[in-house]
Amino acid sequence: MIPLSLKKIAIITNGQLYGRDLVINDIVIDTKQVTLGCLFIALKGKQFDAYIFIKEAVNKGCAAIISQKKINYNVSYIIVEDTSIALGKIASWIRQKINPKILAITGSCGKTSVKEMTKSILEKNKKIISTIDNLNNHIGVPITLIRLTKKHKYGVIELGANNPGEISYTSNIAQPNTVLINNIYHAHLQGFKSLLGVSKAKSEILSGLRSQGTVIINLDSNHLSQWKKKIKNKNVFYFSIEKKKKVIFFLLTLQYIQIKHVLPCTHHLVK
Repeated sequence: MIPLSLKKIAIITNGQLYGRDLVINDIVIDTKQVTLGCLFIALKGKQFDAYIFIKEAVNKGCAAIISQKKINYNVSYIIVEDTSIALGKIASWIRQKINPKILAITGSCGKTSVKEMTKSILEKNKKIISTIDNLNNHIGVPITLIRLTKKHKYGVIELGANNPGEISYTSNIAQPNTVLINNIYHAHLQGFKSLLGVSKAKSEILSGLRSQGTVIINLDSNHLSQWKKKIKNKNVFYFSIEKKKKVIFFLLTLQYIQIKHVLPCTHHLVK
């Protein structure tokens, strides 16, 4: 990550700084990843509260804490209303500051494979950052983006969800230049209720798309008609396996891959 002072982090997160100001070069949410002088964010979820691990983080050498409650240890700390939201705000600020070309990928299946293929292509010539494994939720996406440095030119970010609204949140943090909706199938129906619900949730990725951004859509997707208004006036590319007669053949070359027109594998594509 890029160095940030605690005062700056407090401003970004709308938090209150207690203790002396420090420059932070690393942010962690897991005590297993604590490094000397890092900032530990004590995330609080429905079934857990990392506040109980603050003592361990301090003992391991963290220099500062972000928490929703005051602490009684000899380190600087920032109090925020919601630590998860604070994490997202920091990631969003860093993303805007570095301003790499971001490709965001979603879909019912195959997201991680597509992400890895795209990463392997782009990293041959440019310094890129990508989602680690399948850490694609409201915590994983910010953690990925926080790792951005001035050397990074591209980002390949996977966005997943179990419930409506989750992809909208992470897409607005990532602010992609290009979005790819890989496919729409029956998945996580407990949260989305129906295939239409899945389609609506995946289309949330468009909410964070930057102006003049590019949309890449699987023409074989279910409920594609539901996206018409959202993709109107966008730079849209379609790819297909089943509708070969409706598209033209497109062969990827390294010269063509510039996040703005990125497609991770050879398909039939039409604009």
